[in-house]
Amino acid sequence: MVEKMETIPAQDQYDLNDLHVGLEKVFQVSAYLNFPFTIEEVANYFLPRSNISAEGLHSLLASGKFADLPFEIRDGYLLTQATQSKEARSEREQMSADKLTSATNFASLLTKVVPFIRTVAVTGSVAYGSAAKWDDIDLFIVTERKRLWISAFLALILVRLDKWLGLRAPHLSLFCLSYVHDEQGFAKESNRNRSNPLFARELLKAKPVAGAEKYRKILEENVWVGDLYSSSYSAAIRRLQTNSNGLAFAERNRVRLFSFFVEWTEEFVYVLLSNYLRMRAYLTNLRLKSEGNNFRVFEPIMSESSCVYTSKFYRWLSAIWSE
Repeated sequence: MVEKMETIPAQDQYDLNDLHVGLEKVFQVSAYLNFPFTIEEVANYFLPRSNISAEGLHSLLASGKFADLPFEIRDGYLLTQATQSKEARSEREQMSADKLTSATNFASLLTKVVPFIRTVAVTGSVAYGSAAKWDDIDLFIVTERKRLWISAFLALILVRLDKWLGLRAPHLSLFCLSYVHDEQGFAKESNRNRSNPLFARELLKAKPVAGAEKYRKILEENVWVGDLYSSSYSAAIRRLQTNSNGLAFAERNRVRLFSFFVEWTEEFVYVLLSNYLRMRAYLTNLRLKSEGNNFRVFEPIMSESSCVYTSKFYRWLSAIWSE
């Protein structure tokens, strides 16, 4: 039997300078989060346009091409500091899995109560598997056109009821409506972020927990994401086509009767709820600053078709991957 030899990619096969720059960014983020990424994750999601495989990246790292970056390779992980370990990461992955299950159950109820929601996905640390116990469960929601604020209002009521009734453990009920658009608003947002590596990665790493078919269509409509992360984009499309695990729900008949009343209510709720959320964001930011959590301070960006909270941490990540 001929033993398969691990081959080191030729230097001219990849742009080593671009890879070095990308790995420097990975090192910064991994060190800040105290969370090690696997070599496969780095190759598939953190090195846009490189098209390097996990095996190819491992070979380059093992050959000493990037010896100035003090990664330690252990069991397929890239460790950036002594406190990182596979075991510590596994604990966060389990916490993230528990929060994802909680979000799945909540999304099932949410889509039954709110008929205008097209898809719900989990983003942020839970989607990446890096959530600590008291991290928020960030929800990405897309609604029908001109139904965002009615949907957000009903969703916030459900979030409050969930906490007040104690339907689940407190750390599993930290739902945050951090990224909500109607279909028109998300189309504008995705068009504005075309070729943005961080935005593309967030789309690919998000975990759909309701309306998987709609989420697949979102990815298919944003084919530019595949230009940045070709292998992970193709894998995500295949996964959503063949293994939705019942996450897709049948599109219900839209409410057509009293449509004028519904649209008037949407505008009314937009004025009241957006002002309330801005005031609440201001007070929350004061508390975060007093606690020294400056990276968690966020800016509420609201319009008739979008309700987005953008934290300083996200802006930092965006700046890193836009360089």
